[in-house]
Amino acid sequence: MGVGVEVSDDRALVLTAPKEQNKNSLNTAFGGSLVALATLAGYGVVWELMKDETKAEKPVWHIVVKESRAAYRRPVLGDLRAICERPAQAAIAEFKDALARYGKAKLKLHASIIENGNVAVDVQAAFVVSR
Repeated sequence: MGVGVEVSDDRALVLTAPKEQNKNSLNTAFGGSLVALATLAGYGVVWELMKDETKAEKPVWHIVVKESRAAYRRPVLGDLRAICERPAQAAIAEFKDALARYGKAKLKLHASIIENGNVAVDVQAAFVVSR
């Protein structure tokens, strides 16, 4: 896929991939690559939330995708760019509280494939973290 990180800051995680490695027979971006990149952006957001929780005295966490839904709005003609906004602090606090209390928690995230300022693909995904 050739995935790279364009931005990882307080607001979002942005991943990119070249179309050349992810194109279909119509010379547009392959749908599987689009949803995979958006899902990976969501996974990355969860992973970054959990990296502070993995100190030596903490348990090792497992992150899985529980469910996802993709809506394809338009073809992607150029390189792939996925944006997953970080959840609000209240959602993070609720997620971490459930994790501490039950040993697992679910976090719902939204990621989009954007091209020229337009949403090409919307992905809603729920990630579960457990010990």
